[in-house]
Amino acid sequence: MSDINEQYEFYVGEGTHLEGASLSIKGTARIDGKIVGKVSVKHLIVGPNGVVQGDISGETATVEGIVEDTLTLTGKLTVCSSGKIRGKIHYGSLETIEGAKLVGEISTDWGSDGVENKKVVSDRLEAFTASLGSNFSDDQNSVN
Repeated sequence: MSDINEQYEFYVGEGTHLEGASLSIKGTARIDGKIVGKVSVKHLIVGPNGVVQGDISGETATVEGIVEDTLTLTGKLTVCSSGKIRGKIHYGSLETIEGAKLVGEISTDWGSDGVENKKVVSDRLEAFTASLGSNFSDDQNSVN
């Protein structure tokens, strides 16, 4: 057990069930049991038998077990072959190993700030609207 205490700032062992938690961990947390609640952590490791349910946020995560509800990361999400995530997932970068399961609303940042993508959509919308407007005007004039 002392090895675990030296490797992780927070550890939940197999057979442990922690519910209603609101945790803020500045380092690494390893979950081999079950946590239900709000977890803010720099790096999260969910072991093969681990389950985390709730609002999870942090920098990075490695998932071998189950994560449900909301997972928001600024950095890398790694989902191993036994990993399963269901819910609203937001990540900086993603690595999945064959067999990994992700279900839900999955998103990341597109580009640096998304301004370029918004401009393209706006330009296309304006062109489409303009084409509808001129066709609509021509149709109206031909009816009268």
